[in-house]
Amino acid sequence: MPITVPQFKEFVFNWIRENGARAQRVQLLDWGWEWWLQAELAGNLRAQDSTLDVLREQYVYEGQQRTDLVLNGSSPVNQRIIVELKTLRATEYQKAAFVKEIETDVNKLWNRLKSTQKGSQLLVMGFYFDANAPIPAGFQRREDLHKDLAVCWQDMVVID
Repeated sequence: MPITVPQFKEFVFNWIRENGARAQRVQLLDWGWEWWLQAELAGNLRAQDSTLDVLREQYVYEGQQRTDLVLNGSSPVNQRIIVELKTLRATEYQKAAFVKEIETDVNKLWNRLKSTQKGSQLLVMGFYFDANAPIPAGFQRREDLHKDLAVCWQDMVVID
């Protein structure tokens, strides 16, 4: 049975509640923590339900760019969920870059998807340790899941 966007968001919220302290330690490492988060979410999702179709680093865009996760990848296109993740380290000074990187992912999803992916559900999620971190306009946020780790997101669908 395919996972839905609301189910995936709830899974992420629960993951934050349970793993915020681990994420805080990992995010301090060189090169950030986005790839670690990607693997953590994919692995834990599959551990919860081994029948879920969870793919990492898939070529869903024109050119050589890849997306972080594709959920329901072998399902009909209208059930696929293409997920972009962005992370902000607590030690970063350029908080505006976080917003710009998220907006770049939104733009990629709107304008660079392969025609075979049109109609997919799209989700961009940003993870951060600073309650004062700016988030893009139109995004929702949850800062009550863990004492340090918060998330913002926007979900959308590209119509053919």
